[in-house]
Amino acid sequence: MTTQNTQIKDSYRLKHPRDVVWEKLNDPDILAACIKGCSFVDRTDTQNFKAVIRAQLGEFKKDFSIDLEVDDANAPAQYTLSSVVSAGLLGKAGGAADVQLKALSADETELSYVATIEGKGMLGKALPLIEGAAARRVRAFFDAFVVHLG
Repeated sequence: MTTQNTQIKDSYRLKHPRDVVWEKLNDPDILAACIKGCSFVDRTDTQNFKAVIRAQLGEFKKDFSIDLEVDDANAPAQYTLSSVVSAGLLGKAGGAADVQLKALSADETELSYVATIEGKGMLGKALPLIEGAAARRVRAFFDAFVVHLG
């Protein structure tokens, strides 16, 4: 099986206390609002979410079910948000974002992340072709999150 991955990283300076940023990063409604093409995010337990997104795959638009899992949580300082998307015969894609929240002051937080995008099977072979779009989706999520915070 072919596996390929790529990394994306960035940071943001937010005019919000770290506890508020942490709470918003774990709110299913805010996650749904910030994930492009997402119709909903449901929390299934304290560490897991289910989501559905509509994405373009070649000439076709398709709904994909995504499993999201919070790992290595150290509230309100850090967590890893992992995702797995199954694309049937094409294989699986997913990744993880290691998110760090550093309190700069009582009212300001630095959010930084390192995200890894991975493809397995046919998607692994195609990752060099789709990694730009995947990287844009990751950045779009965090940009939307910052805008959502206001």
